[in-house]
Amino acid sequence: MTATPQQYAHTFELSNDGQAVLGELATLFAGPPFVAGQPDRTAYNCGAKAVIEHIYAMLDKAERGPR
Repeated sequence: MTATPQQYAHTFELSNDGQAVLGELATLFAGPPFVAGQPDRTAYNCGAKAVIEHIYAMLDKAERGPR
């Protein structure tokens, strides 16, 4: 099953709990991914950041509505 943009909005924007969780995830994982001299850590950080960026992209799609 694939989640719809509306389901992301319902989960992360329409409830205070969801907003708090997304805020914490963004604080923990959406920062600059590069760690000098640590390519494995940089790669891990890039993967974590990609998840947060995906959530924001789905929220943006939900806001724009169906096309």
